[in-house]
Amino acid sequence: MKTIQYVLRSKGERKIPAKMGMCMSMVNRLPSEIIIEILSRLPTDSVLECRQVCKTWRNLIRHPSFAHMHLHQNVNILPFHSSATDAKVDFGLIFELRILSPKIEYILYYGEYDDQPNKKLRRINQPSINCLSIVGSHNGLICFSVCDSDYVSYIHEPIYISNPITREYMRFPRIEVNGVNRVHTMVCGFCYLPSTDKYKIIKIYYILNQPMGMVQMYTLGGGSCSGWRDIGEITYSLRHYVEYSFPRHPCPFGAFANGALHWLDIEQKIVSFDLAEEKFYLLPSPPFVSAHSEKNRFDLRVLGGCLCFIHRKQDKSLDIWFLRKKGESSSCDLNEQECDLLTWNMELSLPIDAAPISITKSGEFMMWYKSNLCSYDPKTATMEKHVLNGDFCHAVPHINSFVSLKALGEKCRSRKRYAVNASPTEYFITQERKDNGEFDVIQF
Repeated sequence: MKTIQYVLRSKGERKIPAKMGMCMSMVNRLPSEIIIEILSRLPTDSVLECRQVCKTWRNLIRHPSFAHMHLHQNVNILPFHSSATDAKVDFGLIFELRILSPKIEYILYYGEYDDQPNKKLRRINQPSINCLSIVGSHNGLICFSVCDSDYVSYIHEPIYISNPITREYMRFPRIEVNGVNRVHTMVCGFCYLPSTDKYKIIKIYYILNQPMGMVQMYTLGGGSCSGWRDIGEITYSLRHYVEYSFPRHPCPFGAFANGALHWLDIEQKIVSFDLAEEKFYLLPSPPFVSAHSEKNRFDLRVLGGCLCFIHRKQDKSLDIWFLRKKGESSSCDLNEQECDLLTWNMELSLPIDAAPISITKSGEFMMWYKSNLCSYDPKTATMEKHVLNGDFCHAVPHINSFVSLKALGEKCRSRKRYAVNASPTEYFITQERKDNGEFDVIQF
């Protein structure tokens, strides 16, 4: 490891120092399996540097097996969940920066949450498409949708997937229906199934004046089954509409947990789609659920591997309910037949209107509160504010990886890589401090 670190410090030189010749010779004599094992334990940034050291290391890092090893070394992949919330490495987030002039534009930045102040954010080279939204992020792959919404229709269609580290990307064809057959509502979801090692994109759309919805699935690397595949019809209504000038638009992106994607319908029932069985069913909702209104807003999130029901009340308080097996602290390996074994537990209640993002290794809740990233510690009932010096409006958990769309069997292209802060302004995550140098802590 010391030899690798020395080489990294010397990589800017055209020639490796003579005294390193023997060390490099010894490294090259190591079996490739040992070198891959060592490199797979390095952080992503260090691996990117190692890729520039020599052709041998570059080829090893590009091998499909390396992406799998690096991912498993840096993430605790559980049988029921795989996301940045279980990362051994620094906690990663994708931030959406809103630019208002000359037109509304969203730029993505990546940052890592840790104890270090003044963390720089890296700009992600995203496609130049208006109204992009992040459907989800799994194992380094980010799925995007384009939003077409007005007071009559509400459409989020997945059209793009990429890996910022490998710079690979691909686009999906859009549904072509118009006139009397035009789409009224569309929701979607992105997930990864560890049992089959497959990435899947789901879209559910409703044609105007037709009661049934249509379901399509895309499997990355599906081979002969590649492309959008018709799954059938859905009897549950995930349509969104406007009532008394109040838009009833819950999150259109499915929350993935326990092998299924979950959405809220207009009656706040949880509609679930089992990816293995390819069928829909209803999960029990918490007993308190009332009508969605300006005073009561509901949403689904996945926190710490569990499906959570978020209740935001009158813009003043927040309740988070966890769905777990009765008498157990997790909800892994659930299915439709075990619904009677499930119970909702309200595990967090705060006197603020915040949007939970995820849970860190130490058990802190990461939240979006008043345009800032905050971390709430339930053990001490304190919140720390991490100031973002830009007009950021959203954050999504993400972990960098070397998962390759090409290795999955997809025809993809490569984008240019942005340098760190490739823009006129540098953006940081800083921890707001009091005059005495301590963190600015909000005590509840």
